[in-house]
Amino acid sequence: MNKIKAVIIDDEASNRTLINKLVTELKPNFTILGEAQNVKQAYELIKKVKPDVIFLDIKMPDGNGFSLLNRFDQIDFEVVFISGFDNYAMKAFEFNALDFVLKPIDSHKLIKTLHKVQITIEGKSLHSEKLKHVLNSYDLKQMIMTKIPVHAGNQVMLIGLTDLVSIRAEGGCTYFKTIKNERFQSAKQLSDFDFFYEHLPNFVKINKGVCININFITNYSKGEPCYITLSDNSIFEIPRRKKGEILDLMDKKSKKE
Repeated sequence: MNKIKAVIIDDEASNRTLINKLVTELKPNFTILGEAQNVKQAYELIKKVKPDVIFLDIKMPDGNGFSLLNRFDQIDFEVVFISGFDNYAMKAFEFNALDFVLKPIDSHKLIKTLHKVQITIEGKSLHSEKLKHVLNSYDLKQMIMTKIPVHAGNQVMLIGLTDLVSIRAEGGCTYFKTIKNERFQSAKQLSDFDFFYEHLPNFVKINKGVCININFITNYSKGEPCYITLSDNSIFEIPRRKKGEILDLMDKKSKKE
C-alpha cells in the first residue's frame, strides 16, 4: 500500500509538532512531507510536493484556510480543517460534511478522521467539487457563509442570503423563497440553517417554522394580532413577543439608510 502524503499548515509551531506526532503514531501509513506556517508558504509547499491530504488551520497571519484553497483552480487533495473552538465554523463544517478537528486536538477524533480520509483517498472519491461549492458560498474575509447551497435537480444552487425573502419548514423539508419569486426545497431541517442567518440582523425567526427577512417587509398591521406582508405578498402573523424586536430592527435599518 502506497503511503498517504500529507502536509501540515498551521501558524503555531506547537500545533504542527503535535499534529505531526499524532498522525505519525496513529496512522503509520501517513507520511508528513512538510509543514508551513502561513498561506504563502503553504501554497508553494502544496505545489511542490503534491500531497494527498493537507491538515489546514483556519486562521493564519496572512490570510485564512479558505483563501489558500481559493488560489487553486483544481483542489486535487483532501482537506482536514484544524480550528480553535468556533461555534459558527463547527456548524458550517458539519453542515457541509467537511472533515475537521477542533483544537485542542483529541486523538480519538483525529484517528476517526484519518480513517475516513484514508478511505476517501483510496476510493479516489475526493471532495474537490464539494469544496469549490463551499468556497463559492463564503465571504472569504469575514469567514461567514453568504450563500445557501440547495439541490435543484442535478445541480447545486447557491442562493444569496440577501435575496431570501423567507425560509420556512413544511412537510419535513425546508423551503426558500427569493425576491425573484423562486422557490427552492431542501431535505434538511429548518434548524440546520439557523447558523446561516443568526448573525445577520435582518433575519428574524418569528416562530419554529418560519424565518423572514425584514428587508422585504412592505407593511404591517397595528394592534393585536399583528400581521406583516412581505414583498412576495406572503402574510405572516407575528407573535407579540417578536413584534417589538422586528419594529426595533426596522427602525435601526431606516436610521442607517
